[in-house]
Amino acid sequence: MSSPGFTKKKCILTFGYGNRKDYAKFLEYLRNFNVECVVDVRMVPRAWSRKWYGEQIKILCESNNIEYISKTALGNTSGKENWIPLNQEEADQALYEIAQLAQKGNILLLCAEMNPNRCHRKEVAHCLESLASLPVKHLE
Repeated sequence: MSSPGFTKKKCILTFGYGNRKDYAKFLEYLRNFNVECVVDVRMVPRAWSRKWYGEQIKILCESNNIEYISKTALGNTSGKENWIPLNQEEADQALYEIAQLAQKGNILLLCAEMNPNRCHRKEVAHCLESLASLPVKHLE
C-alpha cells in the first residue's frame, strides 16, 4: 500500500468515503499514515448516510485521538471536480491555516467523492502541496 517509511514523513493525504457502509478503510488509513488531523473540505458536512456527517466523523476522530476540523470555506460550488470556492479570500485563509497544521503532522482531507480525479479535493491538496512543501497522496 505505501512505501516503507512513507508514514514517517509528513504528508497531505486525501480520502473520499463514497458509498462506504462503515469506517473500516477510513480508520485503517488514519492509523497506517499516522494522521493527526482530519480536515473536512465539504461545503456542507453532510452525507446520504448520517455516519458521514461531520459531527459523527468528529466523534470518531476524537475517540481515536485525532483532531477533526471542518473547513467549509474549502468546499466546492462547481458541483464537479474543478474547485470554485464560495469566497476566495476565506478559502485562501483556510488553506494557510491547514498548511500550518500540515507542518506539525500528517493531515487527511476528507470529501464525499471516492475517486480523487473527480473531486475538488485534488485541487485543494495541490494548493496545500505548494503552500506547505509537502507531498500529497490520494487514498481510495
